Amino acid sequence: MKKILSLFLAFVFNAHGETNENPYQKITERNAFELTDKEPAPPLPPAEKIVAPSIFLTGISRWKGTNKVHLVLRKVGEPDKFVSLGVNEKQYNIELKEILEYSAYISNNGEVILLSFEKNSLPTTVTKAPPKLMSRRESSSSRSRSSKDK
Repeated sequence: MKKILSLFLAFVFNAHGETNENPYQKITERNAFELTDKEPAPPLPPAEKIVAPSIFLTGISRWKGTNKVHLVLRKVGEPDKFVSLGVNEKQYNIELKEILEYSAYISNNGEVILLSFEKNSLPTTVTKAPPKLMSRRESSSSRSRSSKDK
């Protein structure tokens, strides 16, 4: 009789613990069937990467055995910084590692990056020239020429 009573009590306590937990809750937490509107947020990059300036390659100079790379550091809310670096020189957490023919390897806060003119040059602001407007004299002289030709 004691065994039956102990089994009954174990069953009641076990059943009581299971009724509080919803077995379907795991499905909504996992969002397997897109039951919730909230998409998981992508992880943010490190703060150093967010605050880091944009680096643009503006030139490579080679003169009398001295090779230098010329860069523009552009950070939001600050004026542009113009930097010229030789190999193994460091300024503003930017260190020049190696100069290639049309590109350069730099270290930006310990991360080595390849800068090239194709991908890392300053954006251009050159636009198409407006059409040339003729003055009254030019337009009247071109009209008289066309009437003389006929």
